[in-house]
Amino acid sequence: MRTSWLPAAALAALLAAVSWHTAWNLGGVSVAVGYAVAVAAMLLGLAPRVAEALHRAPPPVLPLLAAGCVVVLLAVYLLGVPGPLGGALGAGSDRADALDVAIGQLADGRYPYTATTYLGNPITPLPGALLLAAPFWWVTGDAGWQNLAWLVVLLVVLSGGRRLRAAPTVLWALTVLGGLEVIREFVIGDDLVSSAVPAVAAAAITLGAARRRSPWPLVAAALLLGVATCTRPHMILVVVIVVAAVGVSAGARRAAVAGGCALLVWVALVAPFLLGGVARFSPLHTVAKVTGDRAMTLGFVVIALGVTALLLVALHLVRPSSVAEVGWACAAVLFAPTVLSLVRRVVEGPATDLDLTLGAAAVPFAVWAVASAPPAVSPGPRRGSPVVAAELGADGPSVLAERRDGPAGDGPSPAQRRRDQRVHGSDR
Repeated sequence: MRTSWLPAAALAALLAAVSWHTAWNLGGVSVAVGYAVAVAAMLLGLAPRVAEALHRAPPPVLPLLAAGCVVVLLAVYLLGVPGPLGGALGAGSDRADALDVAIGQLADGRYPYTATTYLGNPITPLPGALLLAAPFWWVTGDAGWQNLAWLVVLLVVLSGGRRLRAAPTVLWALTVLGGLEVIREFVIGDDLVSSAVPAVAAAAITLGAARRRSPWPLVAAALLLGVATCTRPHMILVVVIVVAAVGVSAGARRAAVAGGCALLVWVALVAPFLLGGVARFSPLHTVAKVTGDRAMTLGFVVIALGVTALLLVALHLVRPSSVAEVGWACAAVLFAPTVLSLVRRVVEGPATDLDLTLGAAAVPFAVWAVASAPPAVSPGPRRGSPVVAAELGADGPSVLAERRDGPAGDGPSPAQRRRDQRVHGSDR
């Protein structure tokens, strides 16, 4: 089976970009460039070979591999990372602290967005992020535990269900353990990567529900999509892309249902916190990552409208319908803040010690797109040889199915006999 190298190469470039700052902390530009080469070799060379070996391995091997990765993640979160790598990953994050502080404020019946983190920064996650992290905070007192749960959910989404598949499992393992920014966020409790996983799951469910006869599964999926994307302001663009894909595959009426339900959830979650005034709603602080100003300025409005207009034009031209196309479109728009941040940094100062982590939310969508991409078709298989077909269902990632002419020595299969009878007539 041959697979296209372009999706894996794009994922490697994305991981190298968002991990540049962490790799630079380990040893400067040389280490950052070396990591980029290593992650490319890992995804382009190692992953296909390991997946092929696991495909032939006994059935228990794959779940044991996944369980081993979860144990490693659990140990890393509890014990930390020793040595120079631990220093590069950091000892904490006020982005992680923001969730704990905001949920604590809500639990005490206070407005969450007037509080600040231990570094004095305002709270940036939107209400959907607080809602998703709240169960983990209430049980453990630490919202960072959600990262482990969401990374496990990502594995299930990549495999298209609870039954694990070799290639998506290998891709997941290499991403969560080999992606420097992914493991950094996991260790210190950041949520840029993990907060995108519920959106990936909701997008997959919405695309699957769009083709069902009854509209109610689509309504439920779109409501879930609204909650899952109401975590950062720019995640609203994911809703636009998923709704456009629903329109392409199921029609404008279904798209209107999906978009209306998701936007209704956004309004229901955000509007109550705006009653005290827009100035108090601190998630708007995130615009400073792009414009350098923490307020709602004219420049930010122009950028937001421009990005939305460009996205609508692109969606009209591309018309994404498959899971892979939707995944890459979402990854592209979520990586856009990193590009804008890079441009501002290059203009204002030295561009070597770049912090491009703002685009880390694109990683789960890119992994989803790579796992869902059908393999390239090998030309002209010999008669009697296995034929590997990629079938992309509406409910999730591609499923690999192996078809044969029939067991060796048993003659043609029943389906072949029926085809022969239609062509040559019955032999009775």
